[in-house]
Amino acid sequence: MKDTILTVGADLGNDAFKIIGPTKRELFIMNILAPWHERRIVSEDTRFPLNLLEVEVISKNQNIGKYFVGGMAYNFNRGILKERSVADRHNGKANDSDTMIVLLTSIALSLLKSNSKIIKEKVILGTMLPTEEYFKNQKKNVAVLEDKLKGVHRVKFLNPIFNGVEVEFEIVGVSTQPEGLCAMNAIMYDDDGNLLTEYENNYSERTILGFDIGALTSDVTVVHNFELRTFFGIDKGTIDPLNRIIDYIKTEYKVTVPRHKLDNAIIRNEKLLIYGEEIPNLSSTCREYIDHEARQLVDEFTSKAAAAGIQLPDIGLLILCGGGSLLFKEIIKKNLGRIPMIFSENAIMLNAIGAWKNANRLKNDLMEETTFDYTAATQI
Repeated sequence: MKDTILTVGADLGNDAFKIIGPTKRELFIMNILAPWHERRIVSEDTRFPLNLLEVEVISKNQNIGKYFVGGMAYNFNRGILKERSVADRHNGKANDSDTMIVLLTSIALSLLKSNSKIIKEKVILGTMLPTEEYFKNQKKNVAVLEDKLKGVHRVKFLNPIFNGVEVEFEIVGVSTQPEGLCAMNAIMYDDDGNLLTEYENNYSERTILGFDIGALTSDVTVVHNFELRTFFGIDKGTIDPLNRIIDYIKTEYKVTVPRHKLDNAIIRNEKLLIYGEEIPNLSSTCREYIDHEARQLVDEFTSKAAAAGIQLPDIGLLILCGGGSLLFKEIIKKNLGRIPMIFSENAIMLNAIGAWKNANRLKNDLMEETTFDYTAATQI
């Protein structure tokens, strides 16, 4: 039975969903949604199937509808584009229907197998919520999210490149943690969710902080002796410098650049063209705005840590993750450099990896309970 249940880890990022599938395959899907419509396409670039997600989603026998997801939504939205912005900083994800559609599509995508038209699987999901949302109202949001997820879901892939494949999956268990704590688990625990000897020997009785810098918000998780001690959120993320750069371009060049387009240009160090002309000195301009916002983020981190009773010299290890940890890395190292810190080489996927490990641990726990119940029953 153990081998018939698959595990999936999902980071419900504001800009993109990061998924770790059953084979530990990594998926990165833009968190953008648009209503589906028929298209007239003579030929289509099929090199990147992740940009061709048009789906019909059925959740617990309810037809949710047809949608373009990710890159498909970005390219074919007809002006109706659903993406999270600064206004959504305090709008939760647990009860958000758009989040659920992108998540179910992402899980189904991770379960695809070659030469299979109908796929049916049982899944244990590891996932997360922003720290403030996770702990709000005695974790009510956790119960809401897990209740919506548990059950049978079906996703039909409508683009011809997927050959009409249909994925039906039953989520039989969900492990939900605060964002940031998942990333810490990815670093400190093995694939089955057991604490690594290196950390047990070197960091017991120490205070470890996870600093997850996301698109809209940043989450700080405080652990002492590997037990959760406290947490706090910061209303800053990568969207802040990006919005300032977008405003600059709009003022100087009278053009509004989509945030995802600017983000990709910065990450890939690509030229940004306006009417065929490169914006001069864009790299240095971006760096000025990024460094300014990074310094503000570090100041707020220091202030909120002190308010939580944590002095910087008492931090035994700082684990940084999320796309913002890469964007703000130099300023963080310059201003917090005396604290032992880890910048993951796979910072963007770290939360999803931790969620996948949490799913494995839940799977093992459920299997042990099943084995115990069977043994007890045979001894009656």
